[in-house]
Amino acid sequence: MRAIVTGSRSFIGAAVIECLRSDGVEVTALRHSFEEEPEKLPGEADLWIHFAWAGQGPGGRVDGSIQTYNMEMSMAALRKASELQVKRFVFAGSQAEYGPVRRKTAIAETALCRPVSEYGKAKKAFGEFAGRWVMAFNEDDDFGDHGSICEDHSEAADKNPSGAEEACGLEPSGGRMSFLHLRIFSVYGGGDRKDSLISSAIDTFRRGEEMELSPCTQLWNYMYIKDAARAIALVSLLPWDSFGECESLNIAGEDTRPLRSYIEELRELMGSSSKLSFGARSFNTEGSADLWPDTSKLRGFGFREEYSFSGGIKEMLDAADKE
Repeated sequence: MRAIVTGSRSFIGAAVIECLRSDGVEVTALRHSFEEEPEKLPGEADLWIHFAWAGQGPGGRVDGSIQTYNMEMSMAALRKASELQVKRFVFAGSQAEYGPVRRKTAIAETALCRPVSEYGKAKKAFGEFAGRWVMAFNEDDDFGDHGSICEDHSEAADKNPSGAEEACGLEPSGGRMSFLHLRIFSVYGGGDRKDSLISSAIDTFRRGEEMELSPCTQLWNYMYIKDAARAIALVSLLPWDSFGECESLNIAGEDTRPLRSYIEELRELMGSSSKLSFGARSFNTEGSADLWPDTSKLRGFGFREEYSFSGGIKEMLDAADKE
């Protein structure tokens, strides 16, 4: 088994590579775009997992130009995967694609997506594009109507659409491919961005300082990095007939509860005296979204978490103390 992973130094990408290699997979790890390291590409591969995506922090998530670039780069990766006769292209999408809808039931993969951030819109747009492209690719179709997704996104981002249109001019060629669109919910662990909520909270609680937060009343779902990486490696390596030619899958844990509860538990685990000022800040770019994922599909493939939230936090803290 030979796999290509783009975004190999990303938080989740690096952990997934570790899992793949432990399973005996030969991995070609590319930091970002394959076009930056063409000499590393093998002549062919079975699997391509695409994590490369710039602008995931607060500023980048609202930057339309960065997100349009991400789409163009991802489309180029999809084209290259077809040339290498890749059997499955796995795309690391996001919970942000679902949008800030307050829900009365868990979010299944078939739920209507209404993203509000440029980040969520771009992830959704590429996922739709790639699904349509792969179906046309497998039918050896010209896929002549595929430009609208890119054009709509670029117009919404108030950016020049010409680059996106050019990237959309892909012509399917080669064998058959399946497209697996992962919608990854909130993952925490060592190596995450310093400005993530969990990382920021740990730093604040260590100093015993006050932490100003949004109301944190929305439902949330956290998954430890080792569990998330195992889940992604597992589904990526399933037999080729385990999925249809175009399918979505939630990557999330079983512990869904108000975000406030997670923060309070973290403070308690650290024995911190920090004051929590809920409501002192407004909600983030995605708004007050209830992130209550339906994980029945993932569990149907045999995946089970090994870490509780407290277990993951304790491992994070122990590792940090040893550094």
